[in-house]
Amino acid sequence: MSDGFMLLNHNLFWPLLIGCLVLLGFFVWKEWHQKGQSRFWIKIAVACIGLTSLFLLILKPATPKDTTTGKAIVLTEGYRAEQLDSLKKVFKRIKSEEYVSGKSLSIIEDVDSLFLLGHGVPLYDFWQLEGKSVQFLGGEAISGWTQIHHTDELELGEELKVQAQYQNPQKEYWAVLKDNGGNPLDSVQFEEGEEQLVQFTVQPKASGHFVYQLEEKNAEGALVSSEPIPFIVEDREPLHILILNTFPTFESKYLKNYLAEKGHQVLVRSQLTKNKYKFEYFNRDTQPIYQLSKQALEAFDLLVFDVESYQNLGRSASTVLKESMAENGLGVFIQPSGNLFTLSKNQLPIGFDADFNTDISLGNPPQSLQKYPFAFQQEFPLQPIKMDSTTIAAYLPQGKGKMGTSLLQNTYQLVLDGKPDSYAAIWTEILDALVPQFEKSASWEMVTDIPRVDEPANFWVHSSTNPLEVEIEASSKLPLLQDVPIPSRWKGVQYPRKKGWNQLQIPADSTSQFSYFVFGKNERTTVSQQNVYEQNQRYFGQGKSSNAQVSATSKKMEPISPLWFFVPFLLSMGWLWLEPKL
Repeated sequence: MSDGFMLLNHNLFWPLLIGCLVLLGFFVWKEWHQKGQSRFWIKIAVACIGLTSLFLLILKPATPKDTTTGKAIVLTEGYRAEQLDSLKKVFKRIKSEEYVSGKSLSIIEDVDSLFLLGHGVPLYDFWQLEGKSVQFLGGEAISGWTQIHHTDELELGEELKVQAQYQNPQKEYWAVLKDNGGNPLDSVQFEEGEEQLVQFTVQPKASGHFVYQLEEKNAEGALVSSEPIPFIVEDREPLHILILNTFPTFESKYLKNYLAEKGHQVLVRSQLTKNKYKFEYFNRDTQPIYQLSKQALEAFDLLVFDVESYQNLGRSASTVLKESMAENGLGVFIQPSGNLFTLSKNQLPIGFDADFNTDISLGNPPQSLQKYPFAFQQEFPLQPIKMDSTTIAAYLPQGKGKMGTSLLQNTYQLVLDGKPDSYAAIWTEILDALVPQFEKSASWEMVTDIPRVDEPANFWVHSSTNPLEVEIEASSKLPLLQDVPIPSRWKGVQYPRKKGWNQLQIPADSTSQFSYFVFGKNERTTVSQQNVYEQNQRYFGQGKSSNAQVSATSKKMEPISPLWFFVPFLLSMGWLWLEPKL
């Protein structure tokens, strides 16, 4: 045996060799009486040929050959034909198969190494490639929308923000955002380059389920492509807010105006003299409040104090305030002033440390805002309220309610400087953190980025109901898998049958309906291609060296055809049988 030749049944070598020598000796003994004749030596030669052929026929000699039987090519959307041709030139007999969503790859059964061409295999079909050595080689460059991000759910009055990235845009083409009635809302002209980011901000005027369109148009105004922008607008529940001031301030003036413009029901009580108050009513009935009773506070979601009003609370009012927070979920906000940072822990359970920093930067581009020269003491269970990763306020849980305050000073200055959006963003963060939220019996999360018809749409549902049942639009039920670490979380998979809005719901709870949008076959295609490409690149990596492809060629020992030994053996035995009869 050598590096270029081997016997597959080499373990039979010595037994066969001895057996063949015994047979040859027996044949010589049998024919020994003819030793003086030439035919004796001819018979011996033919017998040697026959026994040698039998010897090799059983031992199966083999020689090494280049092979690609352990390799195959999987073609996915966007593969390059020239890349396929180059692989087939290197691997002469390599097989290939085109991937089809929803069908199993038949070519991978007999291979252990794969070349993956194109944009890749969707995440839900990665299981087909498990246990294989996969070299992901990529495919054609993607042109079109590669990212589309937008708000999925918003409240009436909030802005819809759409951010999209276009790969390889055409100069003088346009991106146009249209509402569900086909009316253009905003547009951006493309510039020449590798990619361009476009952003739109619009404010829907009604509540409901909407599907806007992000269109691409050429220089002549003809439609090139259109992508749906689905979102849900929910009616805003107005908050009931009580503001108590020892005397009117600019901070309270601009805050009450902002809250009133947002449709909240606001009652402002400002103290003029002892036991004499001025009341202002916004979006509510004229019903004054002189004393803080538990019954009076039940009508409010948020109570805003200035420091002096909070300090002047009597023992009875303080007890009522604590009970309303703990039992009814009342939110309390104390407007900061210099006196706030002198209160003891008995008066205010939130602690501060001096940091001597009187400026803070927020937003993009950054804008400076005044703050008090203090920072919150990071003590559990204090929770920071952040904006752009910067702490602007904090709150302390008080039973079902919360008590909070801020470090910012004179936020109304943003309005005077012509930056009402920044002012609104600050107070939205603070209000959302302090105001008690409506407790839903179930919360839903669609895990699949782009659900499609007849493709798996994975979702999570959080509910305390056990066991939990989920229905598809009040028809068939879906099986759920309970999460072991978090028993209130359940995983489900739905295969949508129609494009557009689809619903899931919990039969026992009519308020738990979940709406999600299913995209058509030709919608969000380039976004899907980009997502699939990135998933494959992260999971498999991407081969870039042709040397790696050549070195992947393997040697396999291939047996020599047995006919080369069987035919001589048959002819030899036949001649030895016929020779005495001739």
